Amino acid sequence: MAGARGPTRRQLVARGQARRRRERFAVDPALVRRVAGWVASAASAALVLGVGVPWVAEVAGHHPYFAVREVALRHRGELEPEAVRALAGVDVGSSIWDVDVDVVQTRLLTNGWIRQAAVRRELPDRVVLHVRENRPVAILAVADEAPGLYYLAANGRIFAPVAAGDPRDMPFVTGLTRKDLAGDGAFGPRAVRRALALMRHAERQPAVGKVSELHVDRELGLTLMPIKPALPITIGWGEYDLKLARVAEVLPFWAGREGDVRDVSCLFEDDVVVRTRARADATAVPATKKPGKPGAAGKGATKAGTASKTTTTNKPGTTPGPTRKPGGAGKPAVRA
Repeated sequence: MAGARGPTRRQLVARGQARRRRERFAVDPALVRRVAGWVASAASAALVLGVGVPWVAEVAGHHPYFAVREVALRHRGELEPEAVRALAGVDVGSSIWDVDVDVVQTRLLTNGWIRQAAVRRELPDRVVLHVRENRPVAILAVADEAPGLYYLAANGRIFAPVAAGDPRDMPFVTGLTRKDLAGDGAFGPRAVRRALALMRHAERQPAVGKVSELHVDRELGLTLMPIKPALPITIGWGEYDLKLARVAEVLPFWAGREGDVRDVSCLFEDDVVVRTRARADATAVPATKKPGKPGAAGKGATKAGTASKTTTTNKPGTTPGPTRKPGGAGKPAVRA
């Protein structure tokens, strides 16, 4: 451009700038070919996946290789294995891909005996059921139902009715009605849990041991009936270990004379009250009649039968104390 002037110079400058711009934005042809190849490959893969994968899934879903050949059950308890498999509803021969583990688990949990359930598919042909059952620790006898017997789990949950022929050799919880058990925050479920707690405390106390019955009363609280000695022992609500320890010191004093004891109460603070049966003489004393009033029993007449006598043991291990009227001063408030 040396020596060029005016319009000619401007044209030469413009041409040089245009050439430099073209060089700056030039695209390598080899790179273009590689990118085009990648795009073509991706499009082909998408086409294959869109058409081929559903076809493969359809074939695999009905292929005999993925047919269920075994429904394995892992459980220990009262339920029959075949009954559990039937409840799960997994058919041998069906496709393993059709087994919905959540649905099968929900089916299993509809049985009150089953506490926990887990389902797992093991490819290509196995379904595994893991089942944990509720274990009954007592039987609830609902007072206003017939027969009204239900199994209780250790946490107090009512999980299954007691059918004819089912085992019944366990403690009974009595005294509750259907109304007591109904509704949120009802008295009954709390009382059941407390009764089972008392049962566990009593079975740890050697002098009391195994329990035959636990009776619930809103006012008096809990009364337990050990298997041996077969004496009703009213415990009330709370302080189970302390009260059972006092009873354990008193019971040996009555060893061999359990037939003379009517009941035992721990409702009085720091006392164990033993009510005895006073036996009548074999021959009743004839009644003395006042003159002029035929048929009227004389003063001091004795009636054949039995009477009750209450003795209070103030300090366990000593002889019974003086007679005390139940419900007298010092009776603690009983919480329902």
